[in-house]
Amino acid sequence: MSRIVPADARLQILDALGESVYQALGLKEALQEERKALEAEDADALQAIVETKNTCAERLQALDAKRSALCEEWDFTPGPHQMTELIEWCDDQQLISSRWEQLMVIAAEGSALNMTNGAIIRVRQQQIESSLSVLRGVTPGSDTYGRNGEEQGDFSQRSLAEA
Repeated sequence: MSRIVPADARLQILDALGESVYQALGLKEALQEERKALEAEDADALQAIVETKNTCAERLQALDAKRSALCEEWDFTPGPHQMTELIEWCDDQQLISSRWEQLMVIAAEGSALNMTNGAIIRVRQQQIESSLSVLRGVTPGSDTYGRNGEEQGDFSQRSLAEA
């Protein structure tokens, strides 16, 4: 271990984790706003939200790098058990573990929101592609190629075995 005392380490980590929780909550809120904008099909709102999301994500990455660097400076091996070891070493009042757990819960909620928003985007993309196919006068999905590199053509002209 480096010469830092557990109480000082605890304060530094709590500071980084506190800021991380704040940024994670901002990201979660942005993801909730993104869903509303996707449902309302509000392109202007989406553009502003993307900037907010990127800012929060960049700050979270920087804070996590700071947390990890501090742990390494104190001779905690990088990896999945780094925080567990740190908590065992200096978290006598369970302040770090509580804040870390809070951050992990918010991160999981944000991940679920992001997955939902991604699904909405994929559905919209499929709807747009289907509409474009109708405008082109082709069967949706028929602008792909078959196993031999040939155009598939109209699905109604293929046998069931080929489909």
